[in-house]
Amino acid sequence: MVKTIHILFLTIVFAVNNNFKSQIKPSAKFTFDNKNDLDEITGKKIRSNGVSYTYDRFGNANNAIYLFGNQYSYINLGNYTALKPTSGSISLWIKIENEVSAGKGYKFNPILLTKCAKEDDFFEAYSIFYLPETKKLNVTCTKDSVTQIGITSIQPIEHYDWHHLVITYNYSWLSFYIDGKLEKKMSKNYTTQFLESDSVVVGSTANIKNQRYLMASVDDIEFFDRVLNDKEILELYHAPNPNKNKIILNWALIILAIIAFIIFAYHLIKRQIKLAVQKERVRLELHNKLLETELRVNRASMNPHFLFNSLNTLHNFILLNDIDIASDYLVKFSKLIRKILDSNMHDNISLDFEIEILEKYLEIENLRFEKNINFSIIIDDEIKPSSVKIPIMMLQPFVENAIWYGLLNKAGEKNITINFSLLEKKYIYCTIEDNGTGRKKESLTNLVEKKSLATNFIKQRLELLNKIHNLNCSLTIEDKPNNQGTIVKIVLPILNA
Repeated sequence: MVKTIHILFLTIVFAVNNNFKSQIKPSAKFTFDNKNDLDEITGKKIRSNGVSYTYDRFGNANNAIYLFGNQYSYINLGNYTALKPTSGSISLWIKIENEVSAGKGYKFNPILLTKCAKEDDFFEAYSIFYLPETKKLNVTCTKDSVTQIGITSIQPIEHYDWHHLVITYNYSWLSFYIDGKLEKKMSKNYTTQFLESDSVVVGSTANIKNQRYLMASVDDIEFFDRVLNDKEILELYHAPNPNKNKIILNWALIILAIIAFIIFAYHLIKRQIKLAVQKERVRLELHNKLLETELRVNRASMNPHFLFNSLNTLHNFILLNDIDIASDYLVKFSKLIRKILDSNMHDNISLDFEIEILEKYLEIENLRFEKNINFSIIIDDEIKPSSVKIPIMMLQPFVENAIWYGLLNKAGEKNITINFSLLEKKYIYCTIEDNGTGRKKESLTNLVEKKSLATNFIKQRLELLNKIHNLNCSLTIEDKPNNQGTIVKIVLPILNA
């Protein structure tokens, strides 16, 4: 159980660690997750002023930065090389909260910019602005007062919605993407230059002539030293929840705990059930042994009665000087007694042994009734009697009942038919049919009670066999129409194992 849980845990951890693993490697990355103020690639620290941490686009607390829209609220990312590639890409997420009118100069709200010169105009090496009057976004790359490239978004953007912005640039082109889609691509044809002393700033122009600010939430600012393609930009747009792996791992641990509890409970319950089943099996086996003993006692109690009647019949044959019949009767009687004694030594006997006992019993009873009983035993061709074992003492009581309580008082032809067939390859289906007077004409209470006693013993044995071996044995006794006899239907198990 422990090994199974361990393997499952390692599998989940491996899946979590490899889930949504991006192949896009930034040169600088600011996620702000859990109030992190470092570049996660270089380890350099940002300088922030007048900001607070807020919820990111996934609803994770303290995973984004909020700017309040005044001269005291901004972020300085730094001025190192990774933030200023001459050919590269910049990705960030933004949620505009409101237009900011405070300040002076050109009416825009600065999202991100760094300078190419110390001038007050045409100073943006690259920049991203929000235009309050049109509610559109603008990106700009400037070389000097003569060469400046700008792209404005096609559609306005809504406040309070997160949007993914990407700019890519090299010598030849400037491209602008919003939410994974290309807005526009413009020819550039110059190498981007940077003012070495100037930092990359978020939320402020840091300019004397144009002093403007940003009221927005920003998150996941990434810099790349190459131009990303459309597929890579779309991958950034669909980047997963940074806490998803943690959530998955937490749920995985919860699931593992539940699974471990279920497995533990399963084994505990299974053990208890096994013990209960074993206890019940022992009880049933003991009960079955008791019934077997009772059956043997019952048969032993019937044997003296049978012996007395048989010897009395033999005595009558001798008195009548029917020496041949008496001799034949004595031979059959001795063989039957031997068979009965042999069967008492076993719990199960072969079907051919059982049939032999029935045949000898019927032959003796037929001699006693002056050969007035016509009996036949029919065996299905699918059955090999010598290789099939069944419980002992299950059929003879019904044959005896048929003779003594069905055919004894019947006038005319007396018939008994015993039929054996195979059922579902694991049962013997036996029918014992007579044309006697039927049960409804029985008048002697003690005879009925004696029949019921033997029948109840056999029913109990079948029920026990069903419980012990998970079988479906059964016993049915039916009266034929118009009291024309009785049919006993019994399903016996094949107990070869």
